[in-house]
Amino acid sequence: MNTFKCDEASRLHVFIRVLGITAVVFLMLVSIAGCVSFAGIPNSGSNNISISNKSDEAIKAYDRVIELNPQDSDAWTTKGNALYKLNKFDEAINAYDKSIEINPQNSKAWYNKRVALYNLNKPEKAIKAYDKAIEINPRDSKAWYNKGLALDNLNKYDEAIKTYDKAIEINPHDSISWDNKGYALGNLGQSDEAITAYDKVIEINPQDSDAWTNKSSLSKRIK
Repeated sequence: MNTFKCDEASRLHVFIRVLGITAVVFLMLVSIAGCVSFAGIPNSGSNNISISNKSDEAIKAYDRVIELNPQDSDAWTTKGNALYKLNKFDEAINAYDKSIEINPQNSKAWYNKRVALYNLNKPEKAIKAYDKAIEINPRDSKAWYNKGLALDNLNKYDEAIKTYDKAIEINPHDSISWDNKGYALGNLGQSDEAITAYDKVIEINPQDSDAWTNKSSLSKRIK
């Protein structure tokens, strides 16, 4: 029976080779990490090209990490983020799904997946992802808020208000949740309650021009 044998010198050579590959990938990731952060900030002009190029580089780097360790849940998540930056939402969701398959408790993968679903205009599926994220972390105010947005898209304003209330309960100074609660209340014809919500927004952020405008519009309706 033949068996694989490796002397100490060969083992050291293999170890150094693997270590070298890992180091190269790590340095690649460090050099581009700042350019592929998961954020919905619009870019324009030549900056778009730069972001695209960096995202492509990031995907290749993360693919290399995944090749070395296919069970690296975080690598799949960050690859998904890079794909998201390229507006490849379906591919990003596939990467997040792989991350979740490896680690079902990876709240970042769940969170980013639901944002990608939202961008694909699939609010029903997004809500399911939000619910899973909330199950993992019931104190995730962003998950409650974003679930409210998806419910707004489905014109389920009563349910949306409940989720905004939950986000506000966790973070009373979340002016965005107060603002969207006001929007939902306005769509239900509850103008007085909506104005109260906008007053809260203005109390938190007196420079919020949208809140002032929306409050003024509702006040004219009541008169």
